[in-house]
Amino acid sequence: MSGQAIETGGSRSKSDADGQAIYRSLKELIAGGRMPAGARLPTERALATQFRAARNTVRKTMNQLADEGLVIRHVGRGTFVAEAAAPRSGPDYSLDELLEARLLFEPALVDLVVERATESDLAGLSHHLHTLRAAETWTEFKEAKYALHLAIVRAAKNRFLEGVFESIILSRRRSGWGRPGGRPIAVSAVRETAVRDNAAIIDALRQRDRTAARELIRTYLLRTLLSVGGS
Repeated sequence: MSGQAIETGGSRSKSDADGQAIYRSLKELIAGGRMPAGARLPTERALATQFRAARNTVRKTMNQLADEGLVIRHVGRGTFVAEAAAPRSGPDYSLDELLEARLLFEPALVDLVVERATESDLAGLSHHLHTLRAAETWTEFKEAKYALHLAIVRAAKNRFLEGVFESIILSRRRSGWGRPGGRPIAVSAVRETAVRDNAAIIDALRQRDRTAARELIRTYLLRTLLSVGGS
């Protein structure tokens, strides 16, 4: 029994050391500009082979980098260096400020979306909803939520407004995607509610029901704003 405990402790020590080595290496590459914003990181398998580490160790390290806003993880596409990983400029806004901005901004776009969105635009929202439903980490969950709402904004066909929302996303990434406050709450505890709320928004937009869509978006964002540690 004692031999097993020693082996487990040794495995944990190796995992921690491997994770730190991977973290330092990737962070130095990003900070030094050798992996610029938008660059795709090696796969988990490739990193595991390169560092002779377990895949689970690589995955935890990548999630840590994502939670710090250094990389973006897209389900099924890979992991990419985030724009926020570049030297920061401009103020860092609070989550409340960003949510208040969204609360004023997004419902007001509904009229343009209803008038200008193509059927292809609206059908494409289902892909983002599927990604949201498949999210397993806070980083994946929040990236999926913002990607969905960015797709809605893009359907308004106004590049300036699209740029405004992209700035909101960038500011949000700067604070990291991890669960605010460090509360040990599983993504699954809130994921289904988010999927249900966003599915209702998508249905209203498909029906070109601007009144319902506007109210659903407002209610969704207001609930997020009022929730403890919202996003």
